[in-house]
Formats: sequence, C-alpha cells, structure tokens
Amino acid sequence: MERPPYACLKPKRKRGSRQAAPLIHPLNFAPHKGRAMLPEKHHPEQPGGTNLAEFETVTLKPYFECTRHGVFYIAVESDKEGNITEKPPMRLSDAVHLIGRGIDASGAHYRVIEWHDSLSRQKHTAALPMAEIGTNWARLQGLGIAVMASRRKRELLTDYLQTDGQQTPYTVTAQSGWTAAYRAYVLPSGEVLAASDAATSKATPRVIYNGDKSQASAYTPAGSLEDWQQHIGRHLAGNSRLCLAVGASLAAPLLGLLGMEAGGFHLFGDSRDGKSTAARLALSVWGDPAALLDTWTGTAHGFANRANARNDGLLVLDEIGQANPRHVSQTAYSVINGVAKIQGAKEGGNREAPRWKVMLLSTGEKPMDSFLEHARADWNAGQAARLPSIPSDAGHGFGIFDTLHGHHKGSTFSEALNEAARQYHGQAGRAFIRLLLDTPTTANEARALQAAFMQTLPETDGQTRTVAARFATVAAALELAARYGITGLAEGLAFPAIKQCFDAWLERAGVGKFEDRKIIKQAKDFMQLNARGMRFSDWNSQHQTTNSEHAGYRKPAGQAEHDEYWIIPAVFEGEICQTFEAAKACAVLHGIQWLKKSETENRWKHKRKGYGRFYVLVGIEPPESDED
Repeated sequence: MERPPYACLKPKRKRGSRQAAPLIHPLNFAPHKGRAMLPEKHHPEQPGGTNLAEFETVTLKPYFECTRHGVFYIAVESDKEGNITEKPPMRLSDAVHLIGRGIDASGAHYRVIEWHDSLSRQKHTAALPMAEIGTNWARLQGLGIAVMASRRKRELLTDYLQTDGQQTPYTVTAQSGWTAAYRAYVLPSGEVLAASDAATSKATPRVIYNGDKSQASAYTPAGSLEDWQQHIGRHLAGNSRLCLAVGASLAAPLLGLLGMEAGGFHLFGDSRDGKSTAARLALSVWGDPAALLDTWTGTAHGFANRANARNDGLLVLDEIGQANPRHVSQTAYSVINGVAKIQGAKEGGNREAPRWKVMLLSTGEKPMDSFLEHARADWNAGQAARLPSIPSDAGHGFGIFDTLHGHHKGSTFSEALNEAARQYHGQAGRAFIRLLLDTPTTANEARALQAAFMQTLPETDGQTRTVAARFATVAAALELAARYGITGLAEGLAFPAIKQCFDAWLERAGVGKFEDRKIIKQAKDFMQLNARGMRFSDWNSQHQTTNSEHAGYRKPAGQAEHDEYWIIPAVFEGEICQTFEAAKACAVLHGIQWLKKSETENRWKHKRKGYGRFYVLVGIEPPESDED
C-alpha cells in the first residue's frame, strides 16, 4: 500500500510514560476528513528498529504557535487528490504568551498575558479583559505589542487570545494593598509580595495588578535596609514627630488586618520647621519621596484615583495652605471615608464604586479646623476625629525635632535626613509586609501592643477614644517593626514618642466633645461680633423698626453679665447652630448655663407678646468661660 503524504505519525504514549507529545495546538475547529494512514506492510518492526505499533494515526489540523518572533497561525490545505499539507505561517502579532486566566472582585474575566518589551526586552505580565478581546486593540498596542492590521488576522488573533494557552488561575486586582485573603500585598508599582508556601501551608497566590501604575518607578527600592536604618531609622530615637510620621507609614497596612478605620494625622506649624522632612521620611519607607510627595492642590477625582492606588498604604498631602479650603474639605472627606463618587456604566446601571483604606499624613501651617473654619468650609466631628491636628513644634527650640543627633542646627539635620531619604528608600516597607505575610502571629502581636499603649493613656471615651485608638495603631506598628529589627529603632522607644504626640493633640483639643466645643465657639464668635452692635435693639426702645440684619433684642438686667439677648430663631439657627441641629445646640448651650430654657412651657423658645418667640442667651459669654 502506498503511504499517503497528507498524514503524519504521532508516537503512542504508553501509560505511565513521561514522553512528551508533539507541540501542536489544535483549535476547536472541525477536523479535516482524510484517509487514515496505514503502513505498507504490517510488519511489527521496520528496518532500523522502528516499531510501527508505536504510532497512531493523526490528521493535520490548524494551530497557533507563539515564538519569540510573534504569534503565528498555521493553516492546512487540501489538494485535488485529498492530500493535506500545512500552509506557510501567518504572523498575527508580536509574541504574546498566554499564561493563565483571571477573575477580579466584580466577577469580570481576564486572559493573563506575558510579553517582552520591544525596547528594554524586559518581561511583563498583564491581565487583558475578556470583554475587550477583539474590540479594543488599543490596550495591547498601548503595551507596545504590534497587532497586524488585516481583518482576518485580527479575527484569528481574537481566537488565539480567547481559546489558546494555559488555564492557570490568577486573581486580578485594580487596587493596590491586600488581596487573596491577606496572603498577598500589591505595591502601587504592580510588584506582588506573596506569602510563602511554608508560612501558610497553602499555594503561593498568583496575583496580577491591573491598576494605576503612573508612579511605578517611584516604588523602585534604592539602597539596602541597613542603609536606611543607619541614615534614617536610628535618628527616629528621641524624635517624637518623626516617630509619628514613620509609624503612621508602617501602620497603613495594619488598618485592614486589625479592622481599623481609615484616617491619619495633620501636622501643623510654622513654615520650614521640618514638617515636610517628616513627610519625606514617612514616604521613604515605601519609595522615592520626591516622586511620591503630593500636595493638596488637585481635583476630587484625581485624589480618589490616588487614594485607590495607595489602598492599604500611605498617602501624603503636603502644604495645605496652597489649596482651596472647600476643596480640602471635600477631598479629606472622600479620602478618609474611602469611597469614590458613584458613576454610571455604559451598559446601564452604575459602576461599582472603588473603595479603599489609606493612612493620610497631611501638613500645613494651620490646624485643619482653623484652616477650614476661616473659609466657612464644613468640618464635622467625624472628620476631626479621623484626621486630628497635631502641633509640629516639639517644644525644644528645634522645630519638629526633639534632638538633633549631633547636628548643630535643625536645618542641617533636616538637610541630612532629606538627602538620606533620596538615596535610601523602599526597603523598610517591603520588610514589614514580608514580616506580616510570613509570620501570621504578628497581627495578634500588634493587637496586644495596641491594648498596651491604650493602658498608658488617660481614660477616654467618644471621639477622644477614636483618636487614641489611631495613635495606638501607630505605636503598635512602630514597636512591632523595632521588635523585628526593621527600623533600627530600639525596642521600648515607640510608646513614649507616640504618647508625646497624643498628649500634644489632647492639650490642644481638650477633653470635651468636638461638636460641643464647636457649638460653643460659634456662639461666642457670634456674640462677640454682634452683642454690642446695631443688630440688637434695646428692649424698651421706642423705635422698633427692623431690617434684614436684625438679630433680636437686648434686655438689661442691672449687671451686664446678666443681660438677656433674645435672638430671632432664623438668626440663631443659621448663624449659631449652622450645620448642627437646633436641639443639639440648645442642649449644649443650656448645659453650660448660657441658654435659658422656658421652664413653664418646657421648650427652648421664649415668647414675647406681640413679637413672637426667641432663643435667649444670658450674657455675652457663658458663665466662667475660659479664654481660648
């Protein structure tokens, strides 16, 4: 029998054999019909020792092949006699290796690809949305991958991307930070730090970062961990504000692990006192501070994107004085609350709003509340508790520094630290993440340290306790890092440094509730401006005409501190209560014996016959009022 030329021989794989099959990648195409190959003679062996029983019939089929030269499609054709042969390879694109399939938190599917950059020849990986394959070639081309232009070639490339390659499962995320059930941490550069198999007794998670990489180069480490410890870490000793900044940076990935809310700290003080230096040291934990330092100027959308890219990480916003106060209020609210504005989707409905959790470190010349109140921007108690303002002046005549570690001036010390941060960065954060990944017990250690720090503080409740808990998280992170030799800071130094910062905040903020203090201040400001002015008419005045500026009546009582100020409800609620409920403001002002309550009617408003009802304050200021 004549051997047909269209068939090929494929060695049979014996059970248990490790012999590899030929590298042919069939598609889900219907196989070509052809005559089965049979040997001329059914001899068990051919000359040369070939055993024909080792071969089975295989029909040629079209397939894809990816080499370093590109992705190729090899078709087959049949002649008049029925002979089937391979056609010359058709090049579809640059080389794109299909190494797996991925799914993200929303359930969207991806092909995980691997390629070499045509210029740098560096290997990269990315997740290509399945929904875009065949419709959006710009994504591939944006990665530097050439795609052939003809319609037929793009149709074939679509089939290749959807059906060929490996099926290895990946987790796809557009957000940095923790993923894969806290077994992997994604840096904003796309670098994935994963728990080792030995640490978790589970397979190392495969994760692809598909988010914002605009600052990827800034997260490239420089120098060794020992370099950072020698030139930065050891100088934290005795410097409370530097400990706070670096501790906040290390605490960022602990927020999610410990179930803490997002938040941060605002350092305020004179210009050039070292606040920006503290901010740069905090950033040096993760990367290049010069590239990572942001300012408060920008759009709400831009800040939301930045916060999403820094999820479970540190966001530093420097020099608040350069920004619009109203924009600052909106930005702070969005960043701290950790959710972006809801946006509509093209296919209908709304897009899933990104959510994040960041540690925010802010700097400026004024405390946050004063800065915003000056512009009449909203700043409520919840925001104040999650971004407390701390004076940057450590009180030793060196600005932000408590000690200069051998330097003669604060300015030279600051310059040395900034230069060190420029040269050595990015290693401490990685070391801390690896500690959390490979030593799971550290989360419990951090909780124990939190509780221990809280025991060093005075009894707190409400918003004060909320702020105290955030300081405790920073103290725990800094002490944990010292315990495992990450910072170069000696054990036992973190707690007193962070407590010093807490005490500075508490001294300024006081122990009362934020809302109460704000209501009282608003009432004081109003009375100081208007009590002796033309907005209050005399009680017994013969000229009782009023205008739009009229605030009420002044009722004398013999002694000035007992004079009563009958305030029109619209003025009281709009200018004293402002954003607070009237009942809340009344309860606070009555509690300090300033607002008079109608005991007969058990209501806050008092009736003056022929004039209507009024809120009544006794005196220009509350009894025994302390000066601010």
